[in-house]
Amino acid sequence: MNTIIVQGSQSTPIPSRRNKPSTPSPGRLPSRFATSQSIPRTSGGGGGIPRLDVLRESRLHQTFQYKSVSGARLKSHCVGFAEYGPEGGHPVIVIGGYGCTRLVGIMFEELAYKHRLRMIWPERPGYGLSKECNSQKMTALEWGDVVVQLCDHLHIRQFSIIAQSVGTVFALAIAHRYKKRVAGPIYLISPWVSTQAANTFKWTRRLPAPLVAKTISLALDVIWVFNKSSGEEDDSRRSNSSDKKSRNTMLAFEEDELLASLDDDVVLLTDFPPHRPLRHFVRPKHMSLYLAMNKRRMSETYSQGQLCDVMVALEKYHMFGFNYSDIKIPVSAVWGDKDGLIPQKAIEILANSLQDVRLKILESEGHDLVWKEGVMEWAIRGIAEKYTKPI
Repeated sequence: MNTIIVQGSQSTPIPSRRNKPSTPSPGRLPSRFATSQSIPRTSGGGGGIPRLDVLRESRLHQTFQYKSVSGARLKSHCVGFAEYGPEGGHPVIVIGGYGCTRLVGIMFEELAYKHRLRMIWPERPGYGLSKECNSQKMTALEWGDVVVQLCDHLHIRQFSIIAQSVGTVFALAIAHRYKKRVAGPIYLISPWVSTQAANTFKWTRRLPAPLVAKTISLALDVIWVFNKSSGEEDDSRRSNSSDKKSRNTMLAFEEDELLASLDDDVVLLTDFPPHRPLRHFVRPKHMSLYLAMNKRRMSETYSQGQLCDVMVALEKYHMFGFNYSDIKIPVSAVWGDKDGLIPQKAIEILANSLQDVRLKILESEGHDLVWKEGVMEWAIRGIAEKYTKPI
């Protein structure tokens, strides 16, 4: 039977309506494995302050040439990607959400080394080093082909997946088309749910695509602002370019929350503290790297990538190409009950349609869970417990 867990001041298991076997809860790693280890790529040693020049390392700026098959909508193009963690670690494909590029992975590299995972962050068309494509040609299933070709390029046969927001659409597309290549469970953070299945965003179906993209971009900004409940906007954040203004505003509020969370630097011993809101994931020693990463990713291409993401998420040109009931691989997901993009009725449809799912509901949390303490480690540790041998 599928399992839903509400996490807040109390944690209460609630069975979903589908009568399916649940994914077993992973156990704890041995203490000798869970302790912090040296991290040569990001600092001089374990526990040190990360170097900023790590952002210039070639492993963060890799490309390969995707070759499309005859008749495919998505044409051959250059694909950007980055690698984090030990080269011999269990491979994990990380698929970010709207606006996410390969550079974001640097913030999670310490976790990759701690749990001995090789994290690969590919970029979709129009982001960073990946060539732009026409949004009408972008489909979730065909971008799944890109990921599998990338894994072939890296001589990776089987891999795990962590995905966030709209990235979960692509993750499930890969799981549907390439079942034997994916090592489950798939970890989903703030999963996007089909607007057709959930009957959400109905107003977008009558608008032309360019207007939809602009409106959604504005809506994301508004949701971000209300989720953050921050103070006044600095004049320096204003820009004549609407795309740049959207990106700058989002990063500014994200950084405001980061600064507000730096009042202390405690070690988090559990996935999610039960009696208080989750703080920003980034701690004081990583703040300079975080700000430098944001500055660099903002300097790269992203607007066409965001447009493609919106068109895929809203199924404006193409349906996802699969039903949730088609997914045979187990799924573990986490969702905040204050998510301004994914309402409760949508997450219930997802939970009751997947054949094997374990869903955590975090009370009073929004759509930005990927940046909250404990969330990525919950996914990374879950994979490591299953696929990494203790030292």
